[in-house]
Amino acid sequence: MNIFRPRSVGEGQGRAWYPVWNAGSTYAMAAEAGAELTMMENRFVPTRFKDGYGPVGAWFLLFKSQATNAFGEVYMQRNKEMLEDYPPYGLAKVPASCLRNHLMLKEMREGRGPIWMDTVTALANLRETLSPREVKHLEAEAWEDFLDMCIGQCGIWAGENIEPEKKNSELMPTEPYLLGSHSGCCGIWASGPTDVGAPTTEEHPEKDKIPGHLPEGWNWGYRGMTTVKGLFTAGDGVGASGHKFSSGSHAEGRMCAKSMVKYVMDNKDMTVELDTSTDELIEDIYRPVRNFLEHKDYTTAIDVNPNYITPRMLQFRLQKIMDEYVAGVATYYTTNEHMLALAEQKLEMLKEDALKMRAKDLHELLRAWENYHRILTAEAHMKHIQFREESRYPGFYYRMDKNFVDEDNWHCFVNSVYDKTTKTWTCFKRAHKDLVDKSKLFK
Repeated sequence: MNIFRPRSVGEGQGRAWYPVWNAGSTYAMAAEAGAELTMMENRFVPTRFKDGYGPVGAWFLLFKSQATNAFGEVYMQRNKEMLEDYPPYGLAKVPASCLRNHLMLKEMREGRGPIWMDTVTALANLRETLSPREVKHLEAEAWEDFLDMCIGQCGIWAGENIEPEKKNSELMPTEPYLLGSHSGCCGIWASGPTDVGAPTTEEHPEKDKIPGHLPEGWNWGYRGMTTVKGLFTAGDGVGASGHKFSSGSHAEGRMCAKSMVKYVMDNKDMTVELDTSTDELIEDIYRPVRNFLEHKDYTTAIDVNPNYITPRMLQFRLQKIMDEYVAGVATYYTTNEHMLALAEQKLEMLKEDALKMRAKDLHELLRAWENYHRILTAEAHMKHIQFREESRYPGFYYRMDKNFVDEDNWHCFVNSVYDKTTKTWTCFKRAHKDLVDKSKLFK
């Protein structure tokens, strides 16, 4: 979402794994409407082919490739004992994504980089067991994976003279992304389903003994509705509901749409009024345009002006703050109480300066408003990390002053509400209740 400074800069700016046009507007607009957010401290930091951000899953799963340090050592084996610190997920057959990052980052910090995807060995091994036709088919699958999901990776391979059967490629974790799907869980606290609960048929012999699937208070009438009456969300918008991918988000969108129709039919007489006058909205929306028109003639170069800042330059400032103080790539994803406090101060000043953004055309007006939403989303992320005094996602970020998982105090959801009048956040805990017995998952 370009909230954090990316690894690929300059001409590679925006060559991201995640859609760069998602500016966090879902979270920012919902927060300004008063909707309760959840798990905004959670972020996804996928390991990807370095600089091109190409997906690695096909190579691990289809090609049985392994990732190594600079000396050819498989770091998942070399550092295996580190996983014992994070049961049960570290002891699973396939450790959690953040823990795989955790082991890789140890290699980088201790000077055993770069990290390689050993494509050469993987393809050589396949040739020993598969026919040339089958190998060619798998190679086509890998290229299609890049062409479908991250075409920029093909450009990197071509530009760096890389043929995967002859030359290995670097891996690195990306900059952090905030999302409510794939492997991310941040987003909006939304009502759960109504159709997953205790058996309702009279024929069930133990109908009265089986509890409902959802804990009390996790549904308030309409699936996908936020804590603001009549405001719905789906896909990336729904927090605490990760691991839904494109198809899952599409299905969730359909279910949400049906809930919205039901809500409208149930509330035919409801009237909705804006809490802000049309004139005030126009004043706010077009402020960047007025900033430009009023001051553009002050200098001969329109991009250099003491009276306004371009959206591009403001975005650079946001990315620098988040990268250096809120656990970005610059600090190997580490932060602490004091760095977060400094980030809070800098974000306050950035919000003041954001009112001076300029828009010389409609495209820049769009970029300006994306930045307003990015700042609010970034602030929510920072506030949640501040509030959660532990490091629940090692490999995604570390609170180095609280570098442990505290199951006694923080096995819970961290939620928040934003007051747009006072421009303040209130963070609080919500109880976490297991819907599945975890002890049965890791046997």
